Amino acid sequence: TLCLQTQCMQALQPFEIRLPGLLVIDTPGHESFSNLRSRGSSLCDIAILVIDLMHGLEPQTIESINLLKRKKTPFVVALNKVDRCYGWKSMPDSPIQVALAAQDQNCRLEFKDRADRAV
Repeated sequence: TLCLQTQCMQALQPFEIRLPGLLVIDTPGHESFSNLRSRGSSLCDIAILVIDLMHGLEPQTIESINLLKRKKTPFVVALNKVDRCYGWKSMPDSPIQVALAAQDQNCRLEFKDRADRAV
């Protein structure tokens, strides 16, 4: 369940989980799916914009941001593929704050540089 999956985060910073219902629409990033992204952005109350840390902001990502802003849809940014930073030490089931703090300085600097460019 969601409560079980977020226990490690609850230990760091407690929060309440209230989900009356959740619909996930995963729109492909390929440029030919522009119309699908536009329709998906008009259906949502909130969006999670997933950005590949290694690729950063691509034209489709910028398009999605502009669609969400134009429709005044609140969104959060989720960075994925953070484990591709050079020298990343895997820490399964750990919150990102804990996993990042456990990395060596060069790895943390690469993460920060790439995250700053992506966000």
